Amino acid sequence: MNKLLLAVLCVFSFSAFAEKDLAVLTSETPYDKLKVDTRKSHWLTTFGFEGMKYDAAFSNYNGDHKDFGASSRDLWGARLGVGGSIYLGNQINTTTLVEGYYAGTLFSQILNGGPEDEDLEFAYTKKTSQIWGVTASQQLGFMFDMKTKNPFLDEWSYLTVEPYVMAGIGFARAYNSINYSYSLAGTNDRFKESISDELTNLQIGVGMNFTATNGFFFYTRVTQNRYDLNSRDIETKKRESGDPAISSTSSKDNGAKIDPITVFSVGGGYKF
Repeated sequence: MNKLLLAVLCVFSFSAFAEKDLAVLTSETPYDKLKVDTRKSHWLTTFGFEGMKYDAAFSNYNGDHKDFGASSRDLWGARLGVGGSIYLGNQINTTTLVEGYYAGTLFSQILNGGPEDEDLEFAYTKKTSQIWGVTASQQLGFMFDMKTKNPFLDEWSYLTVEPYVMAGIGFARAYNSINYSYSLAGTNDRFKESISDELTNLQIGVGMNFTATNGFFFYTRVTQNRYDLNSRDIETKKRESGDPAISSTSSKDNGAKIDPITVFSVGGGYKF
């Protein structure tokens, strides 16, 4: 996550350097000779990768061998979007974007009886977290153009840079589960819990687009997502230290609060 944040900061630093030191195009540049005129409206598609942390609100479990409780999970995933941009004039551009996304992680650890008894499983821990949803957002950006030299082809090319602010709304579902068992030397721990969330998402953020003359563009984005919990269903099976048998419960926690989640995204797209 820290590396992704560093990459975002580097991109913003590069754009500030480029605006100051590279040859910036004037309004007299013949945009009509370019393959894609960024001073016109376009349809667009996007695809990117992102990372976030999501709090898994597991109940407290006290076993003979191991304890569990609420924890934060690192989720990695991708998003796909379609939309359109409208050029308002005076270097100002607005973009409407509808995106679907998925992020998750899966970690499983199994301990068995060794090479001679590989089929004998005496302990395992499996953790699963995932979130998926849809957002509709509006971006407002300011565009400037620069002329840069391609280091591979040794020729000059044009690039449009567009820093922007954005806001959006959407809905999502999240699922977190843990499945733990330990049966060895008189210890018989068991904890299995799943949490299903239905969410409404309010999103604000900043980003930057880098658009080439052929219509392809690269973007980097940081957003803060405020997830409001509509419903939360919890299913629990456990045998803690001293319990004679496994107990099962079903419950709801619709009043739980979720802290704002920061999402870091990088990706690309195509304007046509």
